[in-house]
Amino acid sequence: MSTSALIAAGGYSRSGSGRGPGLELLRLTTGHDAGGPSGTAPTVERLATVDLPDPSFVLWSADGSLLYAVLETSPTRVVAVRITADGSSAEIVGDLALDGSGGCHLAPGRSAGTLLVADYGSGTVETVRLDDDGVPVELIDVDDHHDRSEGQDPHPHQVVALPGTEALAVPDLGLDRVFLYRQDSAGQMGLTGEIPLSRGSGPRHLAPDHESEQLHISCELSGMVATAARRSVETSRTAPTALNGTALSWSVRSMIPASGREGDNALSHIELADDDGMLLVANRGPDTISLLSLTMMRPQIVAEIEVGAHPRHFTQLGDLVLVAAQEGDRIDVLRRKDETLSIAADPIPAPSVSCLAVRP
Repeated sequence: MSTSALIAAGGYSRSGSGRGPGLELLRLTTGHDAGGPSGTAPTVERLATVDLPDPSFVLWSADGSLLYAVLETSPTRVVAVRITADGSSAEIVGDLALDGSGGCHLAPGRSAGTLLVADYGSGTVETVRLDDDGVPVELIDVDDHHDRSEGQDPHPHQVVALPGTEALAVPDLGLDRVFLYRQDSAGQMGLTGEIPLSRGSGPRHLAPDHESEQLHISCELSGMVATAARRSVETSRTAPTALNGTALSWSVRSMIPASGREGDNALSHIELADDDGMLLVANRGPDTISLLSLTMMRPQIVAEIEVGAHPRHFTQLGDLVLVAAQEGDRIDVLRRKDETLSIAADPIPAPSVSCLAVRP
């Protein structure tokens, strides 16, 4: 028995040393469910490409019919691509220019029919309205982190909905803070709090557990994983709240190196495994993926494996870990089993690949 998944791979195509086509659709077939047994190598079929300038992050719609891409351009653009059921054809159906520049991440809004965009270049978080067909049609809100930068250079890098709460979290690499927002029914974003980190941390991405009791933050500039623990606070109209209305706060309780290798480490993506007991982290510099156990008082590295140069992003498919190695021009295919990581197949060629997303 075999299973297959459609993978969207975004990659740099214009700026710097961009060598990719922009967007590529791949069909990954495995021998068995959940990635197959050890030693069973997945196979890859290339289906379609879309010429886009520097898509830095991609996101599927809930029904898998549309793929959204944020372009790291000036101005930032959000593109919607309609994908056929078999993945053999792709058509651009929406292309909206925003006010900000250097878009690096997008996520579904809490308010229905919205997308949230982090602009690394302009230091802004923008809210986009979608029409009834899911196509981006209007910029409806801009939050400028310069308003609270105190002379520093803001670089918001991700937007994440925190499970079990009403909050949205935005790590800002330039301001060494994670900003907490609430989005109202009209789609407008309001700041409700922040999580300060030590100067020079550079928070890039974060991974909340299933109830957001802990937030694990990849710190690009320090090479550390910070863990912030949640606590209840006195009721406040502006504080982030749990779904039951309890006011919440988070504070950093530990910071540990994300790699056991020597040398500088510019962390990129971080993600929990499906059981919330393990954490995966991408290390640029060592060019490795680390697996951390969360069963102790603080995260602990239990496995680390080499991948292609500059692992910018990764995603999980069953027990497979697919790694976008930007400067290695490849997608590494790893297998996670318990507390181990191993190579599951030969790398998949993918020039300047920046991000990966599995179709739902």
